[in-house]
Amino acid sequence: MARIQLRWIGLFVFLMIQGCTYLDDYWLGKDNTAIPGALPPLASNTVTWTPSWNVSLGKSVKKQDAYLRLKPAIDGSMIYVANHQGLVKAVNKTTGQVLWSKQQTQKLVSGPAVGAENLVFSTNNAGISVIRKLDGHELWHASVSSEVLSLPLIVDDQVIVKTIDGHLYAFNRRTGEKQWVIDHGAPSLVLRASSSPVVYSNMVLVGFSDGKLDAIDLETGRVVWQRSMGYASGASDVERLADISSDPLVRGDVVYLASYQGYMVAMSLKQGQFNWNKPVSTYRNLAMDSRALYMTDAEDILWSMNRSNGHVRWKQPALTARGVTEPVLMGRRLLVGDKTGFLHLIDVNHGDFVARHALGSPIIVGPLVSDDHIYVITASGQLQCFSIKG
Repeated sequence: MARIQLRWIGLFVFLMIQGCTYLDDYWLGKDNTAIPGALPPLASNTVTWTPSWNVSLGKSVKKQDAYLRLKPAIDGSMIYVANHQGLVKAVNKTTGQVLWSKQQTQKLVSGPAVGAENLVFSTNNAGISVIRKLDGHELWHASVSSEVLSLPLIVDDQVIVKTIDGHLYAFNRRTGEKQWVIDHGAPSLVLRASSSPVVYSNMVLVGFSDGKLDAIDLETGRVVWQRSMGYASGASDVERLADISSDPLVRGDVVYLASYQGYMVAMSLKQGQFNWNKPVSTYRNLAMDSRALYMTDAEDILWSMNRSNGHVRWKQPALTARGVTEPVLMGRRLLVGDKTGFLHLIDVNHGDFVARHALGSPIIVGPLVSDDHIYVITASGQLQCFSIKG
């Protein structure tokens, strides 16, 4: 019971850390939430933002993390989106026409993961729900050991999910039968952000809240190898938080990932050795192109690092304390949203602001980009689509 209570404290700490510079002040009852500074003027703004359509997802969001892992997913001509209350919609990504709308019986925490025939969500009662892409009908539901805060993974006929208490499950995608489960374990205090599993060869790579990356055989669930991305240090449980909260990025035989109060690393998957590592602190996903990695750190500073050696190319601190989302690439530009309701376009070469657009409602989940269109969920409960030119 004590361990469960500590874990829920850890979930709360994630939100607390975002806005508090000094934890001592917080516990003394002082409001020390950082106040965002004024946005820098744009040198020139030649970008035109044209609203294409918007779809209501229900009530506005009061909890800052309610959409944390409920990010829209594009599949062909469709975009699938859900809200925390369990409403799932299939929307034509060009016209905004709703093909179907289905209210699930449970509240949703993460998803959708999109497969050939199915959508997979995690629910707030420590469950996994698999529904049919055609009409939103639930095919099966399975219980797991604790809440799944990371995005589920669909691999052929398997559904892979990681729980916040450090278990990894594999289910048969068609029947819901449990195929295997491993117990990696988890510290007593963890962040609410959680790294999602990804596929490499015949293995699944999983980052855990103790700062370790496991490679697990997809067929058997056997741990093939394990590497520490960093080591927890400090006098308190908060100082020792070292969660791997960003999803691993695999390009060729190199995996890139970052942790909270830890490191960003590039590791050779063939040799099992680090190509480079750099101290960072983030709980958001990374973006990557052929030259660089892009990161929003725990203080809302944007960074660009050279992929080959980890050297800093540029950093952009002007969005500090604005609750900036994970970065998303849009051609030669970087796109982020913030809790003050702005979308920002940033030049990937120098980190300069190119354009911004006000939506009037907090943006909690990273935007989604397809061609020259942007899809974004706002805290007012809207999925909005924009096209941009310039």
